[in-house]
Amino acid sequence: MPMKLSNVMLLLVVVTICAVFSLRIFQGIDEMMGDQYWVVDTTQGDHGWYAMGLLPCVAKVPKDVVKAANSNPAAPAKYLIYAQNGDFAGNTVYGISLGIPLIMYLIWFACILGFPDRVDPYLLPRRIFTTTVIIICSIIVNLFLMRVAADFARDPMSRIANVAGTQASLLFHSAGIWFAILFSALGTTNHSARESRAPDSRNWQTQANEKFNWMFLLLLGATLLEVCLVQSRLALPDAALDYALWLMAVVIFMRMFGFSPKYWIKRARGIAIALTGTFCTLPIFYLLERATGTLGAGFASPILAATHGPENANIGLSLMLSIYLIFWMEFAAAIRRNGPVRPLAGSRG
Repeated sequence: MPMKLSNVMLLLVVVTICAVFSLRIFQGIDEMMGDQYWVVDTTQGDHGWYAMGLLPCVAKVPKDVVKAANSNPAAPAKYLIYAQNGDFAGNTVYGISLGIPLIMYLIWFACILGFPDRVDPYLLPRRIFTTTVIIICSIIVNLFLMRVAADFARDPMSRIANVAGTQASLLFHSAGIWFAILFSALGTTNHSARESRAPDSRNWQTQANEKFNWMFLLLLGATLLEVCLVQSRLALPDAALDYALWLMAVVIFMRMFGFSPKYWIKRARGIAIALTGTFCTLPIFYLLERATGTLGAGFASPILAATHGPENANIGLSLMLSIYLIFWMEFAAAIRRNGPVRPLAGSRG
């Protein structure tokens, strides 16, 4: 049964508010640094790290002081830079940075908690516990990755946060998505003892062949699309992150709408929501960047043009398309409009 329009709007508003608030926390960390580096304070703790070696003791030092000391061969000590302004919030690609938490909170609220119209009073405490575990796992994994990156950082000018995952906000929210999917796959959100009968294996062969044929065809299409985007300077040059998200989008598309055109035709409503939502999102972030001057859209961006050169003003377009395609596909499923359209009762003549 599709979700009521009022619940659809409530879900979208709540998810958006949570994503903005979450990203605002990371922006606050950036603002705390200002025009200074956070450097590892080796005079405290175990070589400057505490909390089982996951968190550093940091001190704020002006950038010119750090650069002068690290570039001077005669300097007795070098600074190990932990982070600088821009390592956490990702304001230059704000449209991309916001898209990841949007997906994360949508999965948490709609798929795990059942918000807003399927909140089960009996299962809610268990599902809140599951969400809490996901948050804790995400934080620990991020701190662990940053610590590993710190161990491998040999250049004293390298920034640990960037080595660990470009922007810490993207890394945290991506881990939140991963753990949410993992816990859902393990069935920890349902806590149901009911088991269904195993499917008849005699029907597997033909269906599996059809699935694989269409899956590889879609993957080929995504690959060619990514190559074209990279060649046109509309994606990151190394293509690794962009391509991974397009592969994820293909898998989610097949899971949401079926594995061949005979299913896609019946689910045209959900596909229309995904495509329309994606292409309506782009101008919103374009206008937001023009209005604020600080929150980058990720494409057609004066901020990217100033920092990376005018030829790279659109390098975030591929990520924007893939991230918001994933979000709106998940949204169509969350509001239960990704299934086939059923004829109304009594419509037969």
